[in-house]
Formats: sequence, C-alpha cells, structure tokens
Amino acid sequence: VNGKTYHKLIIPKSGRGFVFSKDGVLINIYSIKELKKRDPRTVLYNLQVKGDESYCTSMAALHNCQIHRQGDEIRIFTRRLDDVTKQFPEVVGYVKKYVRADDFILDSEAVGFDHKTGKYLPFQAISQRIKRKYNIEQMARELPVEVNVFDIMYYKGRSLLKEPFKKRRAVLERIITPCKKKLVLAKQLVTGDLAEAERFYKEALEVGEEGVMAKNLEGVYKPGSRVGYGVKVKPVMESLDLVIVGAEWGTGKRSGWLTSFVLACRAGNEFVEIGKVGTGIKELEREGVSFKELTKRLKPLIVKEEGKVVRVKPEVIIEVNYEEIQKSPTYASGYALRFPRFVRLRDDKALSDVSSLSLIEDLYKAQK
Repeated sequence: VNGKTYHKLIIPKSGRGFVFSKDGVLINIYSIKELKKRDPRTVLYNLQVKGDESYCTSMAALHNCQIHRQGDEIRIFTRRLDDVTKQFPEVVGYVKKYVRADDFILDSEAVGFDHKTGKYLPFQAISQRIKRKYNIEQMARELPVEVNVFDIMYYKGRSLLKEPFKKRRAVLERIITPCKKKLVLAKQLVTGDLAEAERFYKEALEVGEEGVMAKNLEGVYKPGSRVGYGVKVKPVMESLDLVIVGAEWGTGKRSGWLTSFVLACRAGNEFVEIGKVGTGIKELEREGVSFKELTKRLKPLIVKEEGKVVRVKPEVIIEVNYEEIQKSPTYASGYALRFPRFVRLRDDKALSDVSSLSLIEDLYKAQK
C-alpha cells in the first residue's frame, strides 16, 4: 500500500468487507479520504520505526492513574485528575518502598486481583474502590491492586515530556525495584522479530489483558494522543458508548432487579433511544457487572415509573458491542442495534463522550 508493506491484516468478527476463497482473501483498499468517509473513527497508522526497531508493552482495561511525589507528599490521580489517594493507601506504601526517588510523576495502571487466586479482575473491581468512602482498609484487603508503571513525565525538577520513550523507560528501570502483585514495571518486549511480537501479543490476551501498546522508541510523551508515538494493538471489536435512559423490572429469578436496559445515543443536547440490552450482564456479582449492581446504580436515578417500565436520568454510561446497525421506526434515533451485548461500565466517560447519532449514521452507511 503506497509503496509500504504492512505485516498484519486484522479481520473483524463480522467478516464484512472480506471475500474468502481457497486461494486467499479479497479485500477493497480505500484511500485515506474514502476510508474516513466510511468510518470517521478510522486512523491509518504507519508503524515503521527507524532502524526496524519496535517496542511492545502489555496493556489491560484498567484504572489509569498518575502518581505524584514531592518529598514526603504522595498523591494519586485518575485520568480525569480526581484525587483518589485516600482510596488506595497501600499504593502510597508501595511507592515509598519500591520507587527510589522523591520527586516525580509516574503514569501507571492499577489492576485489581483476587487475593485468593491471584487472578486479575475486570475494571469494575477497581471502580468499586474509587467510589469507596468508608471501610477503605477492608476493601484494600478484599480487592488488592498491582500497580503497573509504564511511563514517567517528570523527574528531579525536570519535565521529561520531550525526552524519547527509550530514555524515559531507562529512568524507570533505574528507580523502580519491581515487586510482583504490588508495584512493577509494565512488561515489555523490544524486538525486530514479527513472530516474537506476535507471541508477546497472544500471551497478553491469554492472561486476560486487552492487548498491547506498540510504541515508537524515539517518541515523546504526548498527553491525550498516540498518533505517531504509539498505537493500541487489540482484537478488532466494534463498540459504542451509550447511556442508559430506561429499564424494566425483572420477573422470576430476576425479580427485584432492573433488566432490559434502554440505550440512547447523543443527538445535540438530547439523547435518543437506539435499542435495549440485557445480554452480557451477569446474575452473580463475582462473574462481572451484575443486574444487582446496575439496579443499585439506577434506582436513585428513576424519574418515572409505569408498571414494570421505568425511565431514569441519563448518567450511567456503558460500552456495547453489536453485530449490525439497522434502520428502525421503533426508536427515536431511527436506528436499532442488532444483537447488542454489554461490555463494561464506562465510569471514565462523561455524557459529552456518549456516541453521537451522526456516528451511528456513518457506521450504518459504512456497512453497505
């Protein structure tokens, strides 16, 4: 493509746009301009790195946090700069013990794990801790976290934002003493071997991580953007961030729980319905986000109730996968999701981040 060879072709689960035969796979290749018309989210990355060097670090859908230290003061902030130091007292202790410096800002991820089995847990486990105001020490014992440090932005009174990534990583390796299940450096692979990178990627998926980050070793730190500096590599899955605006009270074994959640996308300053979802939500809390948890979140938001049907204030945002977008007169958006499936809560998203109706329209056209 344009004189360059790309090593990997990622085929979406739907298989749309691909024709399979015994001789291979036929695909259409679009210009960047045409590609953006078909899906405005598409970004074409040129991952060629000078000297054929490549870097991969493991990645998971976790609680992103910045760790600030100046002397004896240590503060922990979320991606949206909410101070959560009090909710993670053990992390403060880890920083004091395993980071040999007292003036820095680290970029990291905190991943929850089962204290009995050691298995890593979904993001929702961490979200419980972020919101906890009482019995914090008990929660820390029940839902411990491992801090994975992957970058450093500030060190010894100097900004490192303009330093190349390999130098920032070298600083981390110099000041951090890793301790498994407490504070570690993000696992990395530096290689020019595509097969080795593929193995690293598969290993990340096998242990439940979301994928890997491929980074330019010479890349500077650019907050809020990866273009030209790094790219997520993960299984291709179409998803939307939608807000819950209604639900129905369940029956039988789901009696007492809200079920069949009504979803809406953003249309200007309003939210218009696009479907309902119940698949992917668990009956048992230990298996993931449950009907009980969503009921607890939504019950205080109920603004209207008629029989088993309720309307709720739009606050709870979730990520949803689906097989296809269809035209539908049933919903105010004019569209419906075919086979929608709950993926996860998006507590990190604001209402302004909810997927727009214009995006839905573009994705619908791109299917054809």
